[in-house]
Amino acid sequence: MKKCAAFWKHTNLRNSDKVFPCCRFKQPVGVFDGNVSEILHSDVYNKLRLTDVSTLPACAKCMYEEDNGKKSLREKFNETYDMETIGLEYLEVGLDNICNLTCDGCWAEFSSSWSEKQFPDKPKSFHIRSGKDIEVLPDTLNKILFLGGEPLMTTRHYKILQKIKTPENVEVTYNTNATFMLSEQHISLLNTFKKVHFIVSIDAYGELNDKVRSGSKWSQILEFIDQIKSTKFSMSINSVLHINNWRGFIDLENFVNEVNVDWEVNVLTFPKHLDVANNNNKKEVLDLIRKTNIPNKEYVINHLS
Repeated sequence: MKKCAAFWKHTNLRNSDKVFPCCRFKQPVGVFDGNVSEILHSDVYNKLRLTDVSTLPACAKCMYEEDNGKKSLREKFNETYDMETIGLEYLEVGLDNICNLTCDGCWAEFSSSWSEKQFPDKPKSFHIRSGKDIEVLPDTLNKILFLGGEPLMTTRHYKILQKIKTPENVEVTYNTNATFMLSEQHISLLNTFKKVHFIVSIDAYGELNDKVRSGSKWSQILEFIDQIKSTKFSMSINSVLHINNWRGFIDLENFVNEVNVDWEVNVLTFPKHLDVANNNNKKEVLDLIRKTNIPNKEYVINHLS
């Protein structure tokens, strides 16, 4: 019976006050009422803790990764957290879809710019925000991850951080598109936390990145990377392989090696028309991937095969 420690220690808040057990779960399991401490004690979480996750369609992506040679998010959770006690230790926060980019593979739920593109007659109707603010954070919390949209476009993340009573015990992570610089005031607040990490989303090198992540400017990304390197904060790069960027992965690998940070590569599986496995000539893709030393190389090859 497969279990996931996320159901004991973690939750994911998204726009429109939706509660998800993790960022991958396919449907919400509740509505956020302002109190994050009680979420893990709800009836639906009690049922999830008794469930074999391999039987849950919402957990299919982790099962697929485990079957194809990649350490899944479930396995990472289980390495980090115990399943002996219930208490929120890791909180993911995505309180709105405000974003300046229209990246390939994204859509209106996670990008206000995509909403303006998809619904030009009423774009503002699809700027999705959460109505509830997080009022109190539990003492058990030791990690918080800000998602988007683009979290650095608003001040909501900053206001949440100000409510943490013991920042020296908490790790802060941002998932960012690296087009917004940090202010001195923001850096000063972050310096009070135990650890600060930035996951920078980059899907190609140079002009190709700006093409598949429309609205981004490569020069801004380089400026952001330089800023983070000038602080005590850490950084990694996250890339999503899909049908529009696979040809550039050798150039991207060379860039990541130059920056000298950790790198994670995921394979886009939705929407399916952008899945690189649907390329008309999979052998060409396989040949290129085999020339690289990208992370999760075995998984990518298995996926293509």
